[in-house]
Amino acid sequence: MKFSTYFILLSYLMAGTGLLSVGLTGVLGLPFFALITGITVFSFFINIKGKTLGISKFIWNGLALIILPAALADYFFISMSLIDVSIRFLTILMAAKLFDLRTNRDHAILYILTFFQLLAASVSTINISFLFVLALYILIGIWTLTIFNLKKEWEEKSLAHGEIGRNILSPYFFIATAGLAALSLIITLSLFFVIPRMGVGLFPRKTADTLKVSGFSETIDLGDLGPVKLDPTIIMRVELHDYKVSAIPHFYFRGMAFDSYNGTQWQQTDTTSGRINLARRDNGIFASEAIAGIAARNLLKQVVLLEPVETSVLFAATAVVGIAGNFKNVAADKAGAFYLPAPSYSRIEYTAYSAIPSPPENTIPDGEYLRNVPAQYLHLPSGFEPVHLLARKITADKKTPMDAAIEIGEYLKNNYRYNLSPAKGEGRDPLDDFLFYTKEGYCEQYATAMAVMLRTIGIPARLVTGFLPGEWNRVGNYFIIRGRDAHSWVEAYMPNSGWVTFDPTPSVEAAGITMPAKTPAILLYVDVLKWKWNRYIINYSFTDQIRLSRAVEEKGRLFLADLRRSLPINKLSAANSRQKAAYLSIVAVTVAIVVFIIIIMTAQKLKNDAGWLKIPMFYKNMIRLLAKRGKIKNAGDTALEFADAVNIEEVKAITDIYYKVRFGGYRLTDEEKGDIAVYLENIKNGSSCNHVGNF
Repeated sequence: MKFSTYFILLSYLMAGTGLLSVGLTGVLGLPFFALITGITVFSFFINIKGKTLGISKFIWNGLALIILPAALADYFFISMSLIDVSIRFLTILMAAKLFDLRTNRDHAILYILTFFQLLAASVSTINISFLFVLALYILIGIWTLTIFNLKKEWEEKSLAHGEIGRNILSPYFFIATAGLAALSLIITLSLFFVIPRMGVGLFPRKTADTLKVSGFSETIDLGDLGPVKLDPTIIMRVELHDYKVSAIPHFYFRGMAFDSYNGTQWQQTDTTSGRINLARRDNGIFASEAIAGIAARNLLKQVVLLEPVETSVLFAATAVVGIAGNFKNVAADKAGAFYLPAPSYSRIEYTAYSAIPSPPENTIPDGEYLRNVPAQYLHLPSGFEPVHLLARKITADKKTPMDAAIEIGEYLKNNYRYNLSPAKGEGRDPLDDFLFYTKEGYCEQYATAMAVMLRTIGIPARLVTGFLPGEWNRVGNYFIIRGRDAHSWVEAYMPNSGWVTFDPTPSVEAAGITMPAKTPAILLYVDVLKWKWNRYIINYSFTDQIRLSRAVEEKGRLFLADLRRSLPINKLSAANSRQKAAYLSIVAVTVAIVVFIIIIMTAQKLKNDAGWLKIPMFYKNMIRLLAKRGKIKNAGDTALEFADAVNIEEVKAITDIYYKVRFGGYRLTDEEKGDIAVYLENIKNGSSCNHVGNF
């Protein structure tokens, strides 16, 4: 491959990586991205053939003057997003520049544009694919800039005509460049983790569109959750700390509770006005008053990574009492749900704290049982007499509310069929259909039936929506919760126990529903990578830095302690203090000598390398050619001394030019470059006719 072709290919790899990075943001849109990609491919074939469109600089400048007002109009009247406009503006400029790659300066401008594309993409996407694009950009960038500088050096200080030899395009050069890129990436990541985090930003992070999940607005129609139960989209990932799920009965991720049922629809009567803004405590937790009386060992800590969902609800295990996260405000309602002021349009991470419930008491209610329970938890409209009769029949011999609730739940599980597409019956409403006609449905119908039956016999009840635990990622040790894990259940008020969870819906296995196949291990590893990317890159905070530094400090302290215990000096008794002192002195002197030698050698090497880098390429070529024929320049010889010792006219001529270029800042003319080429060719072939001695 010719060097010119190789160089153009590298420039297009830079352009392609920059275009790919902004493509990940979703700002360009598929049609526009496809158009720019097509333009890029078209310009590549033009440049690779060495052709140009013959467009003058005047036209290019005019095009730039058109693009800039268009970008301003985009900002003020269309997108009103500086980062979105910048991405489109940079992409158009890059596409235009690809048709104007005539000089090194044009290539340099192209590289700058791709860098700003990558920078704009970094603040506009949290997609894990950006990590691979960044690594690719660093690799290609170092590779390209190295070749670019070699090309400039060759053109400025070497031959007037001809291309750089193909030998520099060897696999060894690529391996060295890849190693340098890997080292750069390691250094970059190290700086990322070390530089102090700030809780501010010039640009907001953007993710995909929000996910629509029914059941978490202020109203829910009977039947809303049916389509959601078929949706495999991931809603959130939840990592548990220091507790086993099997130790918690009815382990669900709670969303919100509904207190009013009108026959077809559940509602929240205490909406925004019933929510209380929580104060952030000293430990950073937005907590309800209930957290004060709970010991830390009785709190379940969960780290939740929530996708952008069209709800302001913060999901957590049942009996949540506190939320910690990068939020300005968190509110809670009287039913125990936690909320943000508005839905989040980006992926968020927070830590939830839930009280581990104690086993409920099964006691007979006294006269104070319903004193503190709001009336809406018992209210029902007229027309539920058949439901009341059924509930009384089921619970006729039950003495306590707990026994009655358990009996109703078991009756529903054993006498009704789970079906995500229940048939339409002859009932006057969906609940009438479910209980007396079709006798099939899914969680909403089961939970609604139980809540209504409990209310008809005087037991306060409410419908709750949230999620089942979902799939356990055995690789990363966290739950993967999808749309199909959305669920409804019942909370009933029990004497001396408060609100207790009941789930009358039969399990999908018991209902004969085919479960999705287990996720292959490779996909679990990919999901773990996504989790770690969001946990330790996107949401990496100053708190994480403090935690990391303390862990490193602790590990270092333990390592040094183990090292000290393993040293021979520690095996000496206290009586041998003089031997200890002598031992330490010998070690210290030895280390000092080794460090001194390394410093001297390193300084000398750096000095030699610095001097060698300043030497013009043509003089280096001459030294190499002479060395092949046994004429080796000693480190202590000056250029003139070496030329006199060699006594070759071409060497003396090149040496004179070398002094003017190296120390006089002289720029070679084309004629002089041609003369140098002839001199080097004569030296290479040993054909000099004006020399003394054997050559």
